[in-house]
Amino acid sequence: MKIVDFYKALPDQTSLLPIDTGFTWWTNSYEVAISEYDREFARKYADFEYFDFLQENSLANFKADVLAILTFNQKKYAEMYRIFVATDEQMPFDYNYDMSETTGKQKNTFTKGEQVDQIGSRTDTIGSHTDSHNVAPFNSNSPQLESQDVVGQRSDTVGGHSDTEGQRVDISENDAWTLTRKGNIGVQTAGDIARVFTDFWNNHYKFMSMIFEDICKQLLLIGD
Repeated sequence: MKIVDFYKALPDQTSLLPIDTGFTWWTNSYEVAISEYDREFARKYADFEYFDFLQENSLANFKADVLAILTFNQKKYAEMYRIFVATDEQMPFDYNYDMSETTGKQKNTFTKGEQVDQIGSRTDTIGSHTDSHNVAPFNSNSPQLESQDVVGQRSDTVGGHSDTEGQRVDISENDAWTLTRKGNIGVQTAGDIARVFTDFWNNHYKFMSMIFEDICKQLLLIGD
């Protein structure tokens, strides 16, 4: 079955190539412009026929075979995708030297924690006692209490106290600077760099075209 026939028979909201593959590079390239990529694939290989080794000529089999190709070559495609999404700043065409250097002292912080010295209270107690003095009257042999001295209980308490040294923080600020250098290291002119850049994009680098060509080589046959 020809690719153009697959494309014409696509139900609404259906893709020609597989989706939900789990590959970030495929999700962020093909799946952000499905209709455009499907149309380009169908136009480019309209008269090619899908070689279905199961001889069913179904769209489901075609998608399964394409998924197998994506899976088998996922590392190659992932690396090529890194160039595909490179920004102008990451791939300049007017200079070939870019260096950024940051240097300076480290920031040091010294912290002395809070310290508390606690001396507990102490109590000294002297118990009470009684001294009695007895005498005998002139007309009796029985002694009688004349006087009594009572020494009462006494407590001496040394109260608790604490000595506290608060936190101290010493901070040394860093003294840093950044040096950036960009330009031409002198082995190429600006025109040389531009020509290499142009040749790379025109003749060497491919991403979606590379994937399309891999699918064609492995799954499609030229039609009559």
